[in-house]
Amino acid sequence: MPDKKPEKSTKPAKPAKLWGGRFKEDLSKLSEAISESISFDKKLFTYDIQASVAHTRMLEAQKIIPTEVSKKIQEGLEKVKEEIENGLMEFNPALEDIHTHIESRLVEIIGDDGKYLHTGRSRNDQVAVDTHLFLKHEIEQQKEELKQLLHVLVQSAEEQKDKIWAGYTHTQIAQPVYLGHYLMAYFWKFHRDYTMLDFALTETDKSPLGAAAMAGANYPINREQTAEELGFAEVYENSMDAVSNRDYQLSYHFFASRLFIHISRMCEDFILYNSTEFSYLKMGDNVTTGSSIMPQKKNPDISELLRGKTARVIGNFTALLMNLKGLPLTYNRDLQEDKVYLFDTVEQTSYGILGLTEVLKNTTYHPEKVETNLRKGFSQATDVADHLVASCGFSFRDAHEMTGELVKYCEKNHKLLDELKDSDYKEVWNNKATLPEGMLDLRSCIERKQGTGSTSSQSLAQQIEKAKNVLGG
Repeated sequence: MPDKKPEKSTKPAKPAKLWGGRFKEDLSKLSEAISESISFDKKLFTYDIQASVAHTRMLEAQKIIPTEVSKKIQEGLEKVKEEIENGLMEFNPALEDIHTHIESRLVEIIGDDGKYLHTGRSRNDQVAVDTHLFLKHEIEQQKEELKQLLHVLVQSAEEQKDKIWAGYTHTQIAQPVYLGHYLMAYFWKFHRDYTMLDFALTETDKSPLGAAAMAGANYPINREQTAEELGFAEVYENSMDAVSNRDYQLSYHFFASRLFIHISRMCEDFILYNSTEFSYLKMGDNVTTGSSIMPQKKNPDISELLRGKTARVIGNFTALLMNLKGLPLTYNRDLQEDKVYLFDTVEQTSYGILGLTEVLKNTTYHPEKVETNLRKGFSQATDVADHLVASCGFSFRDAHEMTGELVKYCEKNHKLLDELKDSDYKEVWNNKATLPEGMLDLRSCIERKQGTGSTSSQSLAQQIEKAKNVLGG
């Protein structure tokens, strides 16, 4: 007989609690509203059913439940999954969470055999395994998204490797660098985030299923079987740790918070550099918006929103830290809130990675204004001081003071360092020193930098090549 089309699920007249056997009175409506988590943990339905199927197969393999019961449960779970995917399940706060919804609907579909599903497990290890599966899947996806961002940064750095850019300290012109060097600075920051995400994945790749309430199960279960079927690398070594641990989430939240700090800093740079006053770069129409009142405006709203989301993500991290800081072992209902923070941060993190990638792809650079500001900001001053030390025999402190006098002279006489002539040096330094012609050309200053990680074209080429190797070509 062909399968019937799933019908719209209905709420039971009086939903049965999984824990209601020893209670005489119903939970109050207010308590029910505080208690429910279905409004957010319904997101876990795929993983809950996946774990339930693995658990059922293990129970069958261990001869804890009969084969025919296992088969009915698995078929019933597939029908429940189909109903939820097709929007046919009506979620009811009285049933508290996604676990209860799935089990209750399973019993409605296959009868009392569905009640065997919960043998040898608790909602404590059930929610833990669901959340592990969810986060593991999301981390694997975000690794690919972050790797794409890294590729875009390397590609942009290589394309812009010869363009002159301004290096800042204290939001003041510091020294000239290549634009590629600037972009690679963010590459390495995001690469460290990628490494941290990999660490978070390792911490998440453990199965808590089978820890039951907190002491283990009273049946001859095989935790290694369910772990292998669910794709986990190993099981938790301690059942109490398995149901109480949220360190894997802390690691992920730390990753996300640090990632967003880097996103926010880069967005801040781009917002400033995109302004009329800087005009170092221009963000395209795809990542800017207009004003409702000022027709001329092209606002960097996407970058601003990503900068703003940083506070939201860090707030979720802080909330979980505070949630955990006073909890006794093992499971406490406070931990229900962890998913609120986690689901939001996971979603915002993907927006952050993909959003910044989009900004980078839709940005053009204009180094001509950069060069003007570098010259106006006397960015070659350190090169002057170092030349006085290396070629004229002055101590660095004396050279520093002499260079300061030269800058002061330029400001007073409205001149730039690379415009000075021998007569200027004679007036300022009284024949004590002079500078070779062309020494203060901006590109010469950049190429003068030495050592691994410097901004010279040779060092930058090595950086880019190393980054390509790190990314696998």
